[in-house]
Amino acid sequence: MTVVAQLSDVHVRPKGLLYQNLVDSNAMLVSAVEAVNRLRPAPDAVLITGDLTDDGSPEAYAMLKAILGGLEPRYLLMPGNHDDRRHLREAFPDQPWPSASEDGPLNFAFDIGAIRFLAVDTTVPGFHHGELDRSTLAWLGHELGSNNGRRCVIAMHHPPFSTGIPYLDKYGLRDLAPFRDLISRHDNIDRIIAGHVHRTMQTRIGAVPVSTCPSTTTQIALRVHDDALPASYLEPAAFLLHRWAPDTGEGVTHLSYVGQFEGPFPFA
Repeated sequence: MTVVAQLSDVHVRPKGLLYQNLVDSNAMLVSAVEAVNRLRPAPDAVLITGDLTDDGSPEAYAMLKAILGGLEPRYLLMPGNHDDRRHLREAFPDQPWPSASEDGPLNFAFDIGAIRFLAVDTTVPGFHHGELDRSTLAWLGHELGSNNGRRCVIAMHHPPFSTGIPYLDKYGLRDLAPFRDLISRHDNIDRIIAGHVHRTMQTRIGAVPVSTCPSTTTQIALRVHDDALPASYLEPAAFLLHRWAPDTGEGVTHLSYVGQFEGPFPFA
C-alpha cells in the first residue's frame, strides 16, 4: 500500500505574525501536522503543494522549517505563487531540487512505492498566475515517456482547469492547451493533484482525474456569479490522503478535516 498525505496553501508567517492580520496560520499548520501524525497507518510521505509561506521571506521559511520539524513522515515541498524560489532553496537544501540555475523552475520527481510523482513548478516569479514554460513541459514529457508502464501522479500548485470562480480564475494557470495536449499523449497518468484554490474540487482532463487540496488556513468562498467579489471563510482546515491498494494499484483520495471532533461513536 502506498499512502501520501497532501497539504497545501499553509501560508506560514514569520513568528508572531498572522495571515491577513487575522488568522494564526502557523498554529493551524501545527494542528495539521498533529493530525497527520495521528494517521494509522502513517503516510509514506507528505507532499505540500505550494504557498508554503505567505511572503517568501527567510524568516517565514525558518518558521516553516521549525513547524515541519514536528512532522513524523518524510515531507516534500513545492513552491506556490507566494513563495520565493531562492529563499526556499536556502532554507531546505535537502529537498530534491534540480541542480540547474536556482532561478529556474523547481521541477522534481520522486518515487513512493510503485508510484512515480512528478512535481511541476507552475509559478511565475513576481506574479500570482501560473504558467508552464517550455523547459517544464519538456521535462514533464520526458518523465512521462521514460516511465511508460508506471503509474505517474502529476502534482502542481495552480490547477490546470477553470474553476468557475471569477476571482480565482484571474490568477489561474494560463495557456492550458500545450499541457492538455501533452496529457492526451500519455496513458500512464494516474491523476493530477493541485492546490492554490483553497477548496476541494474535482474534474477530469480526458480520462485523467484532477483534484485540488483545501488549505490549512482559510477556505476561499464558493462564489460563481460573474460579479463575485473575493472572499474567504474560516471553515474547517483539511488535507487530502491519497491511497493506492497494493494488489490492484487503484487509488482513492480521502478528505480529512483537521481538528478534534466529538466521537468516535460505535457505529458506521
